Amino acid sequence: MEHLLAPLVGDASPVTVIGLCKNAGKTTAMRRLMAELGEERLALTSVGRDGERTDLVTGTEKPDLYIKQGDLFATARGMITLCDATLEVADLTDVMTPLGPVAIFRALSDGYVQLAGPSAAGQLGPLTARFMELGAQRVLIDGAAGRKSLAGAGIEGVALLCTGASLERDMDLVVAETAHTCWIFDRKEPEQAGLRQSLADVTDRFALFELDGTPLELPLDEADNPRWNRLPRRPLAVWAAGGVTDPLLKTLARRGAPTTLVTQDATHVLAGRSAMDLFLRNGGQLTVRRELTIAAVAANPWSAYGWHFEPEKFISALRQAINLPVVNVKEDQDGTDT
Repeated sequence: MEHLLAPLVGDASPVTVIGLCKNAGKTTAMRRLMAELGEERLALTSVGRDGERTDLVTGTEKPDLYIKQGDLFATARGMITLCDATLEVADLTDVMTPLGPVAIFRALSDGYVQLAGPSAAGQLGPLTARFMELGAQRVLIDGAAGRKSLAGAGIEGVALLCTGASLERDMDLVVAETAHTCWIFDRKEPEQAGLRQSLADVTDRFALFELDGTPLELPLDEADNPRWNRLPRRPLAVWAAGGVTDPLLKTLARRGAPTTLVTQDATHVLAGRSAMDLFLRNGGQLTVRRELTIAAVAANPWSAYGWHFEPEKFISALRQAINLPVVNVKEDQDGTDT
């Protein structure tokens, strides 16, 4: 098998596979990466449910997950009867899901498994560390679909971004949304050293700074919500710990002076393209406290809903729009779709 993804992720761990929508090809990309990393002892989990042959929400067919002897995976108790590999319990976690508590299992034989792991970003870091303590050489995380849950983990490592025809019938729109997401993930820390230092320990939901990092008092209303219209009309930096939403960007865009908006990382940016464009046109800058990395974009020209794009045209359009490697993970060695 030609190695398409393994050279792009290098030695990074964990690798989080994320999708712009359901049926974008996350599981296909994960299966491809698992096959290319076949010599390694892998550990798998998911922030949703994966490995079932039929999507329980859309009713569409899904690729299953087949692991080899010695691999580890974390899943909820309710999934165990749906796995046909011989398993041993390697560890118990304190993670609870609607399908029961999550445990770590070691495969004593090759076989199919189903994943239903932690749904909270903060739970993935400790789970990843435990995988490594149990002997995993690489951790793979099947992330949630949809840009609102981008990397899910917000932890170290790299991400594979999956995009495809299932997002929208309009290929140009799919390319634009993919480029927008890649742009968000490419955001860097603030250039000003003083601002970076001031942000290092901030724990408030919102905070206000001069661009040199000098803290300022943030005007609040009776419910302790920021009164953005009361900010001084000069360039300032705003820290937002939660989600960066359309209303926040539109409000800051209208305040009458450029704003440097700082959030934890790219996974916290929930705003769409139009609100972001408005913010940027009014002099805004989006920066992050922690930088994340997309190693490559996995493109799926085929939609689970009955339409598809011309593969070569789709791949070419993505490569022109983004400055990242783009691969068609459904393409086999002789160049045909499978």
